[in-house]
Amino acid sequence: MVRQRLIGYGRAVGLVAVLAAAPSAITAQPVFTDVTASAGVSYLQHTANDPQDCLFAGFFCEPERMSGGAAVADVDGDGFLDLFVTCLDAPDILFRNRGDGTFEDITASTGLQAFDLQSNGAAFGDVDNDGDPDLYVTVLGGIGDTTNNRYYLFLNDGTGQFSEEAVARGVDVASAAQRRGYSVEFGDYNRDGWIDIHTTEWVPQTFSHSRLLRNLGSGSPGFFEDTTTAAGVWLGAVHGFSSTFTDLDSDGWPDLAVAADFGTSKLFWNNRNGTFTDGTVAAGVGTDENGMGSTFGDFDGDGDLDWFVTSIYDPDQTCETEGCSWDYSGNRLYRNLGARQFSDATDHAGVRDGRWGWGTAFLDYDNDGDLDLVMTNGVDFPAFTVDDAFNTDPMRLWENDGTGVMSEVAVARGITDSGSGKGLVIFDYDNDGDQDLFVVNNAAQPVLYRNDGGNANGWLRVRTKGAVSNGDGLGARVVVTAQAGGSTQLREIGVSTHFLGQSELTAHFGLGLGQAKVASVLVSWPSGLVQGFSNVSRNTTLLADEADCVDVDGDSFCANPDCDDSNAVVYPGAPELCDGLDNDCNDQIDEDPSKCLAGAGAVPDGNAVPGVPLTLSRDAAGFLTLGWGESCSAADDDYEVYEGALGDFTSHEPLTCGTGGATTIIVTPSAGDRYYLVVPRNTTYEGSHGTDGAGFERTPGAPGCLPRASGACQ
Repeated sequence: MVRQRLIGYGRAVGLVAVLAAAPSAITAQPVFTDVTASAGVSYLQHTANDPQDCLFAGFFCEPERMSGGAAVADVDGDGFLDLFVTCLDAPDILFRNRGDGTFEDITASTGLQAFDLQSNGAAFGDVDNDGDPDLYVTVLGGIGDTTNNRYYLFLNDGTGQFSEEAVARGVDVASAAQRRGYSVEFGDYNRDGWIDIHTTEWVPQTFSHSRLLRNLGSGSPGFFEDTTTAAGVWLGAVHGFSSTFTDLDSDGWPDLAVAADFGTSKLFWNNRNGTFTDGTVAAGVGTDENGMGSTFGDFDGDGDLDWFVTSIYDPDQTCETEGCSWDYSGNRLYRNLGARQFSDATDHAGVRDGRWGWGTAFLDYDNDGDLDLVMTNGVDFPAFTVDDAFNTDPMRLWENDGTGVMSEVAVARGITDSGSGKGLVIFDYDNDGDQDLFVVNNAAQPVLYRNDGGNANGWLRVRTKGAVSNGDGLGARVVVTAQAGGSTQLREIGVSTHFLGQSELTAHFGLGLGQAKVASVLVSWPSGLVQGFSNVSRNTTLLADEADCVDVDGDSFCANPDCDDSNAVVYPGAPELCDGLDNDCNDQIDEDPSKCLAGAGAVPDGNAVPGVPLTLSRDAAGFLTLGWGESCSAADDDYEVYEGALGDFTSHEPLTCGTGGATTIIVTPSAGDRYYLVVPRNTTYEGSHGTDGAGFERTPGAPGCLPRASGACQ
C-alpha cells in the first residue's frame, strides 16, 4: 500500500495553487476508433415517427427528437463499467461489460425487462448507501398515459438485480399532466451523507416536473420528500434540459446550476440551510439563449470550476426571417472568477460554434494534464425544413493547448459522427487508462469510440467511497499535484457531463510523460474531512475510502498515519513517533535517536478534568501505563510526559515521575490540553488515556499505534 503523507497544504479544504507548467506530453496524438459493432452495443434508440404520429401534437415531434440517454456504473461490482441506455419505443437496455472489450445485453436477467417505457434521461446513484448503484429514469408521457405519467427508481440488490420502488419511496413525481422529462441529477445538497435528486423538464405545462427531492436519510434511507418550493428552486416556466449540483463558490456546499432553453438557464447559490438563492444575473451567467447540455471543469487550471453550456450556433440567423423560435449566438463558456462572479470566455477559448448542441463533457483525452472538451450536436424535426442545416452536424472535440485556448480536432482524432447526437458518456470502459466516448444518436444507432493512444501519457484515476459523506462521494473534490511544487489539477465527483445521462464517477487525471510517482492527492469530502495521499504510483486507480480517513487530532485533516498529531512542520518542536517513519512530514526520520515519541494521543476534553492527576506507571509485567489517577515509581524517571495546549506544541515541558521515590506525576489539566508519552526507542509499553481504558500499545519492532478518538488503536 502506498504510504500517505500530507505535503505543504496545511489544513485548507480544497486549497488549490497553480505554480508551474503542466506535465510534458506525447507528440503522437491519440485517435478514436469506432468499435460499436465489435463491442456489442448496437441498438436503435427509437424508430422515428411520422409527423401525424408524434407523441405530442403540435410540437413537430420535438420532445422525442431530442431524446436519448445513457449512464454508466459498475452494476455487478466486477470492476468494469456497465452501460445503461434508454429507448423510447422498446425496453431500455443494460449492457454488461465482460471485461474483454465487449458487452452483453443482460436486461432480461436484471428485472428491468418488464418495463416498456418511453424513457429519456437516466443516472445511477446509491440512494440508500448500501454500496451498490441504483437507477433513476425519466420519461416522456402524454395526458392519459398511465405508464408514462411518472418517473421510475430501480433499486439494486447488490447483485445487479433491480426492483422498481419510485412510488413507495416518494420519487415518482406523478401527475396527470403531460411530461417532457429530461435529465436527472444526484447530489447531496444538504451534506447529510445521503444523495438527493433533481429532475428537469422541457416546456412544462400545467405542472412542472422539474423537482428537488430530498433524501430522508438515516431514519428512512432512500426515501424522499419534495422540497422544491421550500428550498426556493421552483422552476415554473423554466425549460430545463440538464441540472447539476456543484460547488461553484468553493464554500463546501453544492450549488444548483440548470441549463435551460429559451434564455431561462439558472444558477442557485446554496444558503447552507436547505434553501437556495437565485444568483443568475448577478453572477454573469444565463446568457446562453438555448441552454441544453452542461458540464463543469477547471479548463484554465486556476483552481475553480468553470461552466460550459451547449446551445445553437446559427450564423445565418434563420429565425430572423423564418417562422422559428431559436436564437443563434452559440455555446457559452463561463469562466469562474471567484467571489460568485463569472466572465464570458467563449471566444477566448474558441468554443462558440458547436452547431445545434446537446450533450457535452470536459475530459483529458490525451492525458496531457489539461481539460479538453467534447460535445454532440444535430437535430432533425419532421415536417419542419428550417432546421435542415443542422440535420448532419459533425461532433466537436476541442483540444486545450494548456492555457485554456482550444482548437477543434474531432475529425483529425477520428471522431466523425454526424448523427443527431444527444446523450454523451465519458468512461474508461476497457480500463486501459484513457477516456473513451459513447454517443447516443436519436432515432439511430449509437457510436462507441475507443481511445487508442491516450495512455501513452501517464494517468491517475481516483475512485471515491464515502463513509460519513454519501457512499458515492458525490461532491468530493480531488486535487492532484503530479510533481512537488508543480501545477495542480482539480476534479469534482459527479459534475463531468449532464444531458440525459451520466459519465463515470471516477476522477481521471492525465500526467504527461515520465515515471515519477504522483507527489500528492488531496480529497476534500462533503463531510468536511480532507484526506491526503502521497507518492502515489502513476498508471493506477487509487481508492480514496473516507472510512480510512481517521482524524486523530481533530483538525479535519487526515492521512495514514495522521501526522498532524506530531507535525514538526506545522508545530516545530513536537517530538516524533518512534517508528522509523517520517510522521511529521519534514523529510527526517526520528530526529532524536535516543528518545522519540513512541505513542501519542489527544486527550479528549471530557477526560481532562481539572484536579485529576495524570500519572505514569509500570505494571507487574513491565508495561508502562499513561492514564488518569494512576501511579508511577522513581524507576520510571527516564520516561517523560510532554504537555501542550491544543493547537500549540511549541513549548513542551518534560514532566518526570519525580525524585526520591515520588509515585505520582501531578498535572492539573485544562480543557483542550494534550499529553504525550515519550520513551526510549524499542521500549515495550502500554498506554491508556481518558476513562475508556483502551489506549495504545507498542512492542519492539512493531509499528507505532495511535489511539482513535474512541480509544481503539488504528
